[in-house]
Amino acid sequence: MMRGPVYLVGSGEDGLLAKLARRAQDAARGGRPLRVAVSYAPVAGDAGGLKFMSARMGRLFPGATIERFRVAGEEQGDARLGTPAVASPRVAGAESADEARAIVDRAELVFVSGGDATLGARILDESGASAWLREANARGVAMMGVSAGSIALGAWWADWHEDESGDEEDHLARTGLVRGIGAVPGHVFDTHNEEDDWDELRFVAKLCARRGETARFLGIPTGGALVFPGDGAMETVGRAPFVLGDAH
Repeated sequence: MMRGPVYLVGSGEDGLLAKLARRAQDAARGGRPLRVAVSYAPVAGDAGGLKFMSARMGRLFPGATIERFRVAGEEQGDARLGTPAVASPRVAGAESADEARAIVDRAELVFVSGGDATLGARILDESGASAWLREANARGVAMMGVSAGSIALGAWWADWHEDESGDEEDHLARTGLVRGIGAVPGHVFDTHNEEDDWDELRFVAKLCARRGETARFLGIPTGGALVFPGDGAMETVGRAPFVLGDAH
């Protein structure tokens, strides 16, 4: 069975997200309404971010059955980025692991919201949800992300350290890697960071090299998107991606 397609949108501030959402819906159900499972893990603890992201889902997928799956670490009162609590299979504001997985298992498309990529990737990985999502994609379920959600769908991202003092070598030494969902194996993505010359993507590439992880590093600009149909190909939509070469 071919993997499900993966749609990665650089930014939600233009019409490209809606365009790709329509395309994903048409491909998944031939234009008929579909079931969408949504993760807001990247905005955990951010009431404003959650309201903003959730308000657009109905417009993106009109007529679809949209179900949010919440996992341990998404407690509404926990705004400490990157330090989710994962102590219990059922926590305040989260479904049980079985309930959350059931939402994913009956979906035809999984959408990961924007927000904080490190936070979202960490929560989904530590709760076990990233493994369910990889399994779902392997059996043909489509995946879609925007901004930080696109980053979280990649293989790795940085577990940024709060201490910004010192030189780059100091930063590399104290910055860890957080495992992404890995919907596109062997790929690391950054989004809408073209104005800073993709400095975070370049840093993550060095970090991966330091940790012995190999990957292809791609920056998805504002006005750009990437589609991975599931057969190993890659399609560019809108602005072309930044492709980091061998010299990091």
